[in-house]
Amino acid sequence: MNNKGLIFDIKRDCSEDGPGIRTTVFFKGCPLSCIWCQNPEGKKFAPETDIHGKKIGTWFTVKELMYRLLQDKPFFSTTGGGVTLSGGEATLQMDFASRLLQALKHEGIHTALETSGFFNYQHFKQKMLPWLDLVYFDIKLIDNAASKKYCGRSNTSILNNFTQLLSDAHIPVVPRIPLIPGITTTEENLKGIAAFLEEHGVKSCSLIPYNPLWHDKIEKLGLTPRYQHQGFMTPDEQKACIGYFTESSNSSVIPK
Repeated sequence: MNNKGLIFDIKRDCSEDGPGIRTTVFFKGCPLSCIWCQNPEGKKFAPETDIHGKKIGTWFTVKELMYRLLQDKPFFSTTGGGVTLSGGEATLQMDFASRLLQALKHEGIHTALETSGFFNYQHFKQKMLPWLDLVYFDIKLIDNAASKKYCGRSNTSILNNFTQLLSDAHIPVVPRIPLIPGITTTEENLKGIAAFLEEHGVKSCSLIPYNPLWHDKIEKLGLTPRYQHQGFMTPDEQKACIGYFTESSNSSVIPK
């Protein structure tokens, strides 16, 4: 399967994954194990089935995937949109992602990446960065022990990759903070991330309100949620998070 990529979803007419109308390609497999994962069906790097027997994960060649993506090119052209690689974690399939990005750029299509930031930076710089127009970079937790506890990995390489990308990239790099009640929404965490971003000259970031709909997905996989929060965030809760963040930096918050 070295010439193929494992994809678990292709969503058209997306408006929140970059500028214009976009098609988002969801790569299967992720090196993290966040207990609130919004796409739990994308964690495992292997095809699987849910409790209803639905197959999750299909192997595509670049040619097969491009055939589908090019159907939406007129929408990209008229709206300034393009294709966003998401997941799971697209950088886990670096070689395939590189070939796909090059094929998209050959067609003049705007490209974006949504990433957890956990990857080999030198490989990323060589294989993916030259063909990207935009990167959304998740910064979930500033404390290393908390990152290990809630995401299963140290955040050291994530923070290092972010700062390295800022210095190397000639494209927008937008930090995104998922707001997970009781975990990432603490005053200590948000003020810590804000201070980190200000230290590195970042002028804006995006705060992503918690969405509990992943619970339905994980139940369909026959798994028990490790994080039980069921409700959406209230406007007051979101406002408090923005307050913690802006109190500690001059960075602005990009509306989601």
